[in-house]
Amino acid sequence: MEHQDWTTVTLKRRSKEPTSIIRDSERARLAKIEAMDDTILPKKRIHPESIQALIRKRIELSLNQEKADQKCSFAKHTFKELEANRLIPNQAQQSAIQKHFGVQLKIELTH
Repeated sequence: MEHQDWTTVTLKRRSKEPTSIIRDSERARLAKIEAMDDTILPKKRIHPESIQALIRKRIELSLNQEKADQKCSFAKHTFKELEANRLIPNQAQQSAIQKHFGVQLKIELTH
């Protein structure tokens, strides 16, 4: 090995700045999450009486949820989500329900 003249070659050193940037962005993300935990945002829900009125009217017209979706030109499973109170209808959906079923949905804010 004495006959070989090897010298150490460093190709490209990585800078240490990206790790500090990553740590700073992680700190900012955690601070944002911490701040969000302190504020409680109100959730929108359809009033239960409105949902029951919609279900009664749909059954009175002898429509299942699928046919009610078709009648109002909604996507599949929209009535299922509405009646389970997992979906808040937008203005167009509310007006279609009002037009076809004559039921005004009352949306309330809950904490």
